Amino acid sequence: MNRSWMVALAVVLPGLAQAQPVAETLLHLSADGSVQAAPDQLVADLVAQDTSPIAADAQRRVNALVAQGMQAARAAAGIDTRAVGYQVAPADEKRTQWLAQQTLELRGSDGPALLDLTNRLQRLGFVTASLDWRLSPALRRRAYARATTAALQALQEQAASAAATLGLHVDHLKDVQLQQQMVGELRPVLSMAVRIAPQATAAPEDVTARVSAEVVLLR
Repeated sequence: MNRSWMVALAVVLPGLAQAQPVAETLLHLSADGSVQAAPDQLVADLVAQDTSPIAADAQRRVNALVAQGMQAARAAAGIDTRAVGYQVAPADEKRTQWLAQQTLELRGSDGPALLDLTNRLQRLGFVTASLDWRLSPALRRRAYARATTAALQALQEQAASAAATLGLHVDHLKDVQLQQQMVGELRPVLSMAVRIAPQATAAPEDVTARVSAEVVLLR
C-alpha cells in the first residue's frame, strides 16, 4: 500500500510544480449614462411664514395657516399634498423677532387644477417658493434604470476597447458601484405672492447615472 501511495504522489507532484499563477491586470473605469424624460407632474412649493417677538405666537399662526391649506388641498381631486420643512429660528441677531415657517408641497398631473389651488392658497397668505414641472418619483426611477443600463453598456465598451489596445481580454468586473446624478431643486422663497402659469409643454429633463468598476483583464 505504501508503494501505491508513493507512485500516485510522484504523478501529482510534477503537475503541481508546473502550475503558474495567472497574471491579471486591473483596470479602473467609470462611465455615465443619460436619458431624457418628460416631466409628468406640476409641483408647487408654498410657504407659510410669520414673525413675532414671541416664537409661540409665530408658530401658532403658521400652524393655523398650514391647517387651512391642508384642508383646501384635500378638497382638490388628484393633488397630493404634504407639509414639510417646519422651522422656527431667530429673525435677527438680538432675538427680538422669531420667524416660523413651513412648506406645503403640492403635486399633480392636472396643471390647471393645481394652478387654481395655488392661487387660492396665495390668497390665504401662502408665499410661492417654486412652481414648475418635475418628474414623479415613479417616472424618475424608471428613467434612472434606463440611464444605469446605458452607463453599464458604455463601461463595457470602454473595457473592451482598453483590453484590445493592451492585447488582453476582459475576464470579469468586480466592485461595481452605481451612483445617481441628482439635480438640486432648492429655490429661494419669493418675497411676495405671484401668479405663474405653467408651461403648456414641460421641457424634457436629463436623468443621469454613473457607474464605476474594477475590470479584470487577462492575457
